[in-house]
Amino acid sequence: MKTGTKLVFAALSVMAAIVVLASCSGFGVARANQAFVVNGGFAGASGESEAKLGVPAPDFTAVDVMTGQSISLAQFRGRTVLLNFVNYGCSTSINQAVSAQLLTIRSLSGQRSDFVPVSVFCGCCPVETLRQFARSNDLKWPWLLDADNSIVTKYADFVGQYGYPTLVFVDKDGTIKDASGSLAIKDLGTRLDRTFSSTSVVQ
Repeated sequence: MKTGTKLVFAALSVMAAIVVLASCSGFGVARANQAFVVNGGFAGASGESEAKLGVPAPDFTAVDVMTGQSISLAQFRGRTVLLNFVNYGCSTSINQAVSAQLLTIRSLSGQRSDFVPVSVFCGCCPVETLRQFARSNDLKWPWLLDADNSIVTKYADFVGQYGYPTLVFVDKDGTIKDASGSLAIKDLGTRLDRTFSSTSVVQ
């Protein structure tokens, strides 16, 4: 291969990598906590977000990459759900923040069984990478691939505010009580306790 051709090929490879990263991070801007703010070209940036504090959590259905089964949010009605929007496999910075949060959720779910974690991954996340991470870390809750970004669009206000990871606390009646960015295990437990006991939106 001639030198000129090599340079062109290398440039195209770099451009392709940038496009993939941009699509996964939603033109993300790094934050101090290593999460990413989703803005710019983000799918839900045009006011399509349905999810708000104090309203029923928008339902959705997606395929669990671990089991191949279709999972809907509605099927967990009657249980407290920790909905977490995450991205893994596209950026080292995002991987670090997301993996730390997922392992925190695993630790807490090992201590208490009164909530259901549900992870929603960006549609461009590599499926086999997700499977390998889940298996190697013994993560056994629904891992849903948002293939067409329809789920994150419904929750765009929260994900746009907190980036990856974003945590949404849904009570037994299916109402959104709280939302947050990355949380340590103690703070995560406290937020869940508030979700159980509160009859109003957590402030």
